[in-house]
Amino acid sequence: MRICLINPAPIKVGKSENETLFYASSPPLGLIYIATYLNNSGHKIIILDQAAMYLTNEDIVKKVKTFDPDIIGFSVLNASLDNAKIISKKLKEWNPNLIIIFGNYPATFYPNRILETYDWVDICVRGEGEKTFKEIVDSMEKQGDLSNIRGITYRKNDNIYHNEIRNNIEDLDSLPHPNRDLVLDVYKNRIGGIDVSNRKFTTIVSSRGCPYSCNFCGCTSFSNGKWRTRSVDNILDEILLLADDGYEEILFVDDNFTLSKKRILSLCKAIRKEKLDIVFTCDGRVNNSSLSLLRSLHKTNFKMIMFGIESASQRMLNYYNKRITPNMSEKAVENARKAGFEFIIGSFMIGGLDESYSEAIKTLNLISRLDIDFPYIIFPRALPGTPLFKNLVESEIISEDKYWETGVDLIDLPEAIMNRDIIYKMIKEQFRIKFFRPSYLLKAFYRTLVNKYRREIIFNHLSFKDFDQFIKIINNPPNLF
Repeated sequence: MRICLINPAPIKVGKSENETLFYASSPPLGLIYIATYLNNSGHKIIILDQAAMYLTNEDIVKKVKTFDPDIIGFSVLNASLDNAKIISKKLKEWNPNLIIIFGNYPATFYPNRILETYDWVDICVRGEGEKTFKEIVDSMEKQGDLSNIRGITYRKNDNIYHNEIRNNIEDLDSLPHPNRDLVLDVYKNRIGGIDVSNRKFTTIVSSRGCPYSCNFCGCTSFSNGKWRTRSVDNILDEILLLADDGYEEILFVDDNFTLSKKRILSLCKAIRKEKLDIVFTCDGRVNNSSLSLLRSLHKTNFKMIMFGIESASQRMLNYYNKRITPNMSEKAVENARKAGFEFIIGSFMIGGLDESYSEAIKTLNLISRLDIDFPYIIFPRALPGTPLFKNLVESEIISEDKYWETGVDLIDLPEAIMNRDIIYKMIKEQFRIKFFRPSYLLKAFYRTLVNKYRREIIFNHLSFKDFDQFIKIINNPPNLF
């Protein structure tokens, strides 16, 4: 069969009209896994990554018409749902026989609402899609019914059927390595919209799921609270294949990469034996960031790490169910510095529903105090499917009917204590203080002077345009909120 998989671009909602964001930093691994899994069965497949390919909705429609598929699958997030709706409806109008499938978080958490609201969508895939999507394709090829396929909600004769749940894929080694030749080689390692490296870049996932249940994250619900990992040999095999293909920089995009210290130490030992000229980047939880673990990562050429610090207020951390303390965050950053990491990024959330200005200032002061290279600050958003969203609905603070498609920034709710504009001004001022104070500039200059990777980024790969953008970020942090 002819199958088209689409990764629709996110939309930024403006005052007058919505704007498609042509911004992509990572290949759509979920779609690539599905396409690779299907390709092994002889199907003809294309992947259209809208943001990475700079395609308008009209461009996407034209390319799909040229390819003339039997089935179209959309990997949909709440940020890209509007574009997915527009594109899929136009394609259904063009060919009513097309099978339109939605997958990813919204399709997992709200399959019935999607099918009830968008009558041109035929099937929602809930949870992991590799095996489910293949069974759908096999059934369509044989003109069979969908009643025995676990993990889907589908439409038949104007009725909606919700099949039994599909269990997670326990043996991740059973999945083929994703074939990245299915997408363009246009992806870059980015911070704040700036390409920080000119090396050939891709991502890899070595485990799936997370058991921590932070209430603003849908990962735990999506993976049914289970964490599963690939074997070290399987991960290393993929890394070696990427090295043979010329990749020089790899970002691990696991939901919880550092959960098991034993696994990380074994993986690092295996990678080091190969003596690869590859730079690695990862996320880390601050309570899984011992000095020995971080030293092993850095010894293995992990140059950059991001910590989810979120807040300096223990009350807010408890509200988000982070299960960490500010002291853990400070210790994790300290350990990362001692381990030798070239770049340390901290992610923070300011603007909780009942968060006070004093708590926000406390977090901003923590940002100034921490020895990090870049603070990534966002307003917390209640996304559909997350415990936070569910709690707000149950408390009758928000309407599920109003926000099930988009979610909502907590700072924009009437119950919020703080004001968005005031907090934004405070954040802008903090960026100036952080980046222009002498102690930061001297440290940054010295670290760049003595470190090859930092020099490579600063002197070889950042254009004047990038420097200008960086200064703009400092003086006017990106309105990602």
